[in-house]
Amino acid sequence: MCRFVWWPRHIAKAGLLGLFFVISIALQAQDDGDGIKAVPVLTGSTAYFTRVTAGQYQDAPSVSPLLLLPLGDKWLINAKGSYSDTFSKNAQGDYNGSISYGLGYAQIDYIANRFVTLTAGRFITPFNIYGERFAPNWIRSLQAGPLTSPVTSGSSLGGMVRGGIPASEAINVNYAVYFSSNNTHHLLATDRSTGARLGFFLPRQRVELGASFQQVLQADRPHSSGFYFVWQPNRVPLSVRSEYVRSSGTKGSGYWVESVYRLSQIPSLRRLELAARGQQFFAAENLSAATIKKLGALGKDTNQVDGGLNYYLRSDIRASASYGRQFVLGKNANLWVVGMTYRFVMPMWPQGGSL
Repeated sequence: MCRFVWWPRHIAKAGLLGLFFVISIALQAQDDGDGIKAVPVLTGSTAYFTRVTAGQYQDAPSVSPLLLLPLGDKWLINAKGSYSDTFSKNAQGDYNGSISYGLGYAQIDYIANRFVTLTAGRFITPFNIYGERFAPNWIRSLQAGPLTSPVTSGSSLGGMVRGGIPASEAINVNYAVYFSSNNTHHLLATDRSTGARLGFFLPRQRVELGASFQQVLQADRPHSSGFYFVWQPNRVPLSVRSEYVRSSGTKGSGYWVESVYRLSQIPSLRRLELAARGQQFFAAENLSAATIKKLGALGKDTNQVDGGLNYYLRSDIRASASYGRQFVLGKNANLWVVGMTYRFVMPMWPQGGSL
């Protein structure tokens, strides 16, 4: 039993030794570069949102720092954390705070060549596209996440190979293959799993579509499959995206379709962005009452529609508001979200650019 208690310390020590080795190699490579010197950057966001779910109020200030540490031309260390304090009323009408914090990812990337990047550490699971591309609160168009997000593992702890290949002038192929270990630490919790994603991008049509697969290698060993689609037409500032996810285990299946339109063609409204999403979630069949209680929202069929707007006061400050209506058997609810995000970018020292 002791070896399981102490193994995180052994991994941490090995990781530190490996990190020092990587830094020494990368700094040597940086000295032999082509006259361009990269510098570490601290970026991320702060946010404050008020959420009203079925009449229950929550106020949630948060901060999400993200560190980018380039080491030479080939290596990149990046890590993202999060901290929030959610205030809500209890049965007596008093406000109580609930603190949450986490480590979204902490990884080392090695750019082997223009087609292959190797990753080690904790990283976002490359399943479909929402988690990697749209999940941060300063990026997402609607603050309420898709109902399908909890179906698959959001983070992994292990290794990944990813990249892109121009198959022809008309199509580019992107891929990601990964494996993850099992970890029960509250900051690094992951499932033992493996999976892959394959995508195809058509630059002329500005269309991307792809498929994902994930196999969990523990417990009842469920597998999940998914498909995604993105379209950004050339003529109008519109984005249409969609995902479908299906799990063989107890977490069900579902899909969502989202559209985002920036009113940049109207001078007086160019800072305004409109967003809408429709989604359906289908609970797994033959769930027991105990399993439904354990799964919570994943244990019931749910339909939901959301609409919202974002107003960019500046390129780094955005005000957001949205309304959603959730339809669950015997328990429909209104969903309101209002708040602001501030995206910050701070170079860690001023000696970047050309030497």
